Amino acid sequence: MDQQPSTLCTSFDNLDKGTHICYFYENDRDLADAVIQYFRAGLAKNERGLWVCAGPFDAKTATALLQRDYPELASTLETGQLIVADYDQLYLTGEREFDISVVLDRWATAVSDAIAAGFDGLRVAGDLAWSRSKQVLKEYEERFCAFAMQTPIVTLCCYPLAHMDHVDILDISYIHHFVLALKDSSWHLIPSARHRDLMWQSLLDTLTKGMLAIDASGAIITASNMCLELFGCDSLSCLGSDIKEFTTRFKVSSITGRVRPETANLISSCDVDDYWKAASPTHGDLELLVNIKVAKSNAIMPEVLLLIFHDITGLRTVDTIEGNFLQVVSHELKNPIQTMTAIINLMKASVPDRETPVYKYIKMADSCLSRITGVVEDLLSTGRIKQDSAVINPVQTDLKALVLEALEPYLTDPKHAFICRFDKSQVIRAMVDPVRLHQILANVLNNAVKYTPPGKRIWLDLVISDNTATLVVEDEGIGIPPTELERVFEQFYRGIRTRGRFSGIGLGLYVSRCLARMHGGDLWAETRSGGGTVIKLSLPIVTEDASQENLEQESLEKETM
Repeated sequence: MDQQPSTLCTSFDNLDKGTHICYFYENDRDLADAVIQYFRAGLAKNERGLWVCAGPFDAKTATALLQRDYPELASTLETGQLIVADYDQLYLTGEREFDISVVLDRWATAVSDAIAAGFDGLRVAGDLAWSRSKQVLKEYEERFCAFAMQTPIVTLCCYPLAHMDHVDILDISYIHHFVLALKDSSWHLIPSARHRDLMWQSLLDTLTKGMLAIDASGAIITASNMCLELFGCDSLSCLGSDIKEFTTRFKVSSITGRVRPETANLISSCDVDDYWKAASPTHGDLELLVNIKVAKSNAIMPEVLLLIFHDITGLRTVDTIEGNFLQVVSHELKNPIQTMTAIINLMKASVPDRETPVYKYIKMADSCLSRITGVVEDLLSTGRIKQDSAVINPVQTDLKALVLEALEPYLTDPKHAFICRFDKSQVIRAMVDPVRLHQILANVLNNAVKYTPPGKRIWLDLVISDNTATLVVEDEGIGIPPTELERVFEQFYRGIRTRGRFSGIGLGLYVSRCLARMHGGDLWAETRSGGGTVIKLSLPIVTEDASQENLEQESLEKETM
C-alpha cells in the first residue's frame, strides 16, 4: 500500500481514559490512515499502543508497513511502546474459542503491564473482522465498555464495512462512545446517542436542585425534574425550545443586571452567579439564585451551559434570622474584647520601658486584639445591614483629617512605604459619621497592607471634583483579577488569589461599600496599571455655602438649648 496524505482531521489528543470508539472501514488504506493517526496521538501522550491485527493486515504485514512508511512509529516497536500482535493472541484461547471473561482478563493484564512499564495508559486498535457471531460480539462489546470505563484504556474497534448490514452498524454504534466516520472528505468522531443520554441521566440523577441545560446556540437540551416542577411543567417542551422562549414564557429577568437571561448564547469562559426573578404558574412570583456554569466538552458531551436554580423566595425570614444571629454573636464578643482591651492598656502602663521583650509581647497582643475588634465590628455591621437597622450619625468633619488619623498607625510600619499625594494642609469638609468612616478606612488600608508584599509602596490621594471627594488608595500588591473586581464586594467572598493564603472572612469590603453608599458615596476597585489594585472611596463634600448654613444651624440649636 502506497503512503497517502492523511485525511483524518479529527484530533485524538484529548480522548479521556475509558473512551470506546468504533470504526467501519472500507479498505486497507482507510484502516491504516485512521489507526496510524490514532496511535500517533497516544504515543505522544506516553501511552503504550497495542495494534491487534486481522482482516487486511496481519501482525507481520502491519509491522512491515510501519517500518516502510512510518519510520517514526517503527522506532517505538524497539522500545516496546508500540506492540503489534495477531488477533488470536488476544481474542482466542488455546482451544481456538472466544471466551469473553478470558479476553477481559487479558486486557486487564495488558493495562497493568503498560502501567508497570512506566506508561500512562494503554491505547488499543483492534480489528474484529475475524468474528462470525454478531450476537456474541455485541455481548463482548457491552461488557468491554463497562470494563473500559473503569480502566486507563482507550480503544478503537475496527469493523470491515463489507461484513456489516445496517442493523449491525446501528447496534454496534450504539454500544460505543464514538463512531469514526467519513464526512465532507474528512474523518470525524461522532458521539454515540446512547452514551450522551447516559451521561445526561447520570448528571440529572445526582442533582438535588433545579437544573436547565442549554447548548451554544441557546437551545434547551434537558432539565432536571426539580426544574420542571419549579416552573410548573410536566414536560421539557413546556419550558420552551430555547432560552429566549423560556425567559419570555416565565417572565425571567435579572435583579442585579449582571446577566441578561434572554441572551441566546450565555456560554462564557468563567462561571457566574446572579439573582433572577420569574413567574411560575404553580408557585407564583419566584426569586432565584442562579449558578451559571460552563460544562466543558469531553469525550462524551459537547460544551453546554448549566443553569442551576435555587429558590430563595422563602428565605427572607432566614435572612432576618441570620442578621439577628450576627448581631447577638457580635454583642456577646464585644464585652470580653472591651475587658481585654482595658487589661492590655493597664499592662502597657505598668511596663515603662518600651524596649523590653515584655512590652513587645503586649504590643503584639494589642495588634491581634485590634484585628479581632475589626472583624467583630464588621459582623455587627453586617447584621444591622441585613435587618435594615444600620444607621449613621453624620457631622460636619474635615475628611482629610480623618484620613490622616486612620493612616497614622500604619506609618510606624517599616515594611511598606506610604506616600500621600494630597495637600495635608487643605480642609475638605464632609457630612460623615466619623466612627463609620474610620471603619471603612481601616478595612481599605488593612487590605492594602495585607495584600502588598514588604518593600512595596502604597499611595493615598484625595481628588476633588463636582462636589465629590474621592480617596484613592493605590498599592503594588497581588492585584484582583478583572472578573473579581465586583465579586470582592460580595458578602463572604474571598478572591481566588487570597483563599488559603491570607486570613479573613470576606466581610470588610462588603460592609465598607454598604456604609459608603449610606453616606451617599460609593466604594469600588480597579486594576492598577503595572500590577496591584486601586480602591476608590467617593463621598459628597460640603460646599462653602452649605458649610456656613450648617454652622449657623448648630449655633441656633445651642442658643435654643
